[in-house]
Amino acid sequence: MDPTTASWPLLTRLTRDVAAADPELATRMAKAIRGELEFYRTDDTVPFPQLVESAARHIAAVVAMTDPAADVAEVRDAPARRLGEARARDGVALADVTDALRVGSKFLWGRIVAHARATQVATEAELVDIASELWLMHDEFVQAMTAGYRTEYSRALLGRQQERLGLVYGLLTARGQEAASPWAAVDRLGLPRTGGFVVVAAQAAGRETALGRMPLPRIEPELGDRGLLSAWVMAGGVQLGIVSTAAPDWQLQLRDAAADAAPTVGVSPVEPDYGRIGQSVRLARTALAAADPGTLCFFGDAPVPMSAAGSPEVSGPVVDAVLGGLLAAPETERDALLETLTQWFASDGTVADVATRMWVHQNTVRNRLRRVASLTAREVGRPREAAELYLALTAFRQRGN
Repeated sequence: MDPTTASWPLLTRLTRDVAAADPELATRMAKAIRGELEFYRTDDTVPFPQLVESAARHIAAVVAMTDPAADVAEVRDAPARRLGEARARDGVALADVTDALRVGSKFLWGRIVAHARATQVATEAELVDIASELWLMHDEFVQAMTAGYRTEYSRALLGRQQERLGLVYGLLTARGQEAASPWAAVDRLGLPRTGGFVVVAAQAAGRETALGRMPLPRIEPELGDRGLLSAWVMAGGVQLGIVSTAAPDWQLQLRDAAADAAPTVGVSPVEPDYGRIGQSVRLARTALAAADPGTLCFFGDAPVPMSAAGSPEVSGPVVDAVLGGLLAAPETERDALLETLTQWFASDGTVADVATRMWVHQNTVRNRLRRVASLTAREVGRPREAAELYLALTAFRQRGN
């Protein structure tokens, strides 16, 4: 768009004459848009009076842009930006706004051509030159409108994200109004009331945790693509999420969606009542504490590790009482005995399997297990004593993690 071209004064005159000659020009433009674009056909999308108002702004902006004095971008672009901001606030898709502008510009050009031919103030060659200027003007108008739209859309999106995070945080930490009446927050988050839910707790290792990054950054859209609704927030270095269990294969979908990131994940039991979400958060954190690094652990998968993780004030003294003598042994012997005991439980008490896993002779395994018995006063061959050793060993490993 160049106001210094020879055709510009003629464009200015024709644009202003057309706008002044027809008081119903905006209404006619709105009807043209409604007739050509299905999105605008009914008042359910954009009410007709609102469409007429937008058309009037479009016409006024074009008239203002033909003013040679309005050569400052901020002045020329202001009406288009305001239109874009308004449409973003109304929730109209950007493509639908640009379609309306295209039809509106085509309508306005048709009126300019008809007026020029009727009044014979412009030749066909001059109309060709004017057309180029008018469509360059249209492009600038669309660019300015798009900039305003995206600015307002980003602002609104940020506001919605902050509101959503506040709702999720309030639910999961039992804070504020959400704790007293969770159902309103559940509805605003778009989570289904029926079908149950689980709370998921995920934690990355090392530097990622220190940086406060989400260990599952794309989990919400990933689950959404799989038909599972969810809502997530970071709280105290742990990513917490509420996941709907309405889909019958929700466990498989959750495991698959979390597989690529490979954080440590704990999942609470299914709970039908959002009023008990605080309990679900505690159980999800317990499952997280019981999970092996880089694995996903459902609460019911490992009752003994859950018991150890769920009562740290009890499991600590249990470790000391059961494994105290073993832990006091010299470091090399202690580590070998702990690993042998770990492999014993992992191989369901099969000496040959333990020997194969540890690359030692079977007699070495038996000697070490006898040494464990002498240091702990508990033998792996006795069910109750073996259970005590397993619980203490599990709690010890969790404490180390």
